[in-house]
Amino acid sequence: MDLHTVRPKSAGRRVPVRRQKTVGIDLGTTNTVVARNFEALPMEGQGTVMPSAVAYPPSGATLVGQAARRRRAMDPQNTVLSAKRIIGARWHSSYTAQFREHYPYDLVETADGGAAFKTRAGVVSPIDTGATVVSGLCTAARFPTTDVHAVVTAPVAFDDRRRDATALAVSRASFASVRIVEEPVATALAYLHRSSLKYAFVYDLGGGTFDAAVVDCSRYPFRVVGHGGDPYLGGDDVDRTIALHVADRTLARDGWDLTNDAVTFDRLVHACEMAKCELGGSERAAVAISAVDPAAPESCGVIPITRDEVQQLTLDLVRRTFGICDQVLAEAGIRARDIEAVFLAGGSTLLPGLRGYIEQYFGKRPRFDLDPMHVVSLGASLAAARPGVSELLDPCA
Repeated sequence: MDLHTVRPKSAGRRVPVRRQKTVGIDLGTTNTVVARNFEALPMEGQGTVMPSAVAYPPSGATLVGQAARRRRAMDPQNTVLSAKRIIGARWHSSYTAQFREHYPYDLVETADGGAAFKTRAGVVSPIDTGATVVSGLCTAARFPTTDVHAVVTAPVAFDDRRRDATALAVSRASFASVRIVEEPVATALAYLHRSSLKYAFVYDLGGGTFDAAVVDCSRYPFRVVGHGGDPYLGGDDVDRTIALHVADRTLARDGWDLTNDAVTFDRLVHACEMAKCELGGSERAAVAISAVDPAAPESCGVIPITRDEVQQLTLDLVRRTFGICDQVLAEAGIRARDIEAVFLAGGSTLLPGLRGYIEQYFGKRPRFDLDPMHVVSLGASLAAARPGVSELLDPCA
């Protein structure tokens, strides 16, 4: 487990471990949550989850969160989403190359060899985007960051450059200090702060990535003894899969191609994301083609989607997660039946049928009694607030 500290340059001495004002932050690919004392911060009229989105409309304003996300369909190149996928990534890396294939952004190389977004407001880095999202959430929650010490989570697979970039994004939101805890360790902490076991498996399917890890929880510090993942296997990819299905049906039924224009297809992906979320509470949803492409003939109408269809469409994606689970268990030298608990994290674990597949794979019901959208930040808040935990996890202490 790696937990290190980023402090403002003006700080000339070590920040004491025992702190009164602390928060845990899950700066996610799709959504961001800030928690304090094992509770997610509520934002007035916006719930507890802020979309990791920043938009730059022609007015010159900067929109963040839900207001920014709503501009995705009308102004995709100036609405930055999923920036975590390339935070700290090098310009010539596979991460940046894959990002270009999936998103309609105009990317530029930065002076330090990274990637940034070219927008009407100028060049904006993924670090800038993360700082704006975290600052926007704390402002909406009326939570001042001055003199507050933060622990932010990062995937196990992030190298030092990507971890440092994540910490720097949060530091720019004016926190007194920022430390990093690995996401599966945060999840395990959230579930085990009142109980104990030896081996836990964290199955984390978020908006942008899938991460799997075996965590040895038998003693502090918790240790990740096997991990793996896929940076392009998450809710965004589910949305694209559904969008391709809708596009195929529209082409076959109406002869109208929704894939030959990147901006139109991005609007379709967004519409399919909304339909997917609607299926969380109903058996059927629909995508209005005219809302996706105003130039489409009226005969296109709507394309209906059912929960069963989504379950079948995403089956290959789900199978890919279990292939990664196989590798992680092999790396740890542990059999699935030796895992005592399976903890779920990430909003995409709400996919139709997924929890049943997980139960079949591990032979036990996964734990999801903590909100999968909150659990990572809750664990980070424990690492931040509890002196005993903090001292054991923080090598800088």
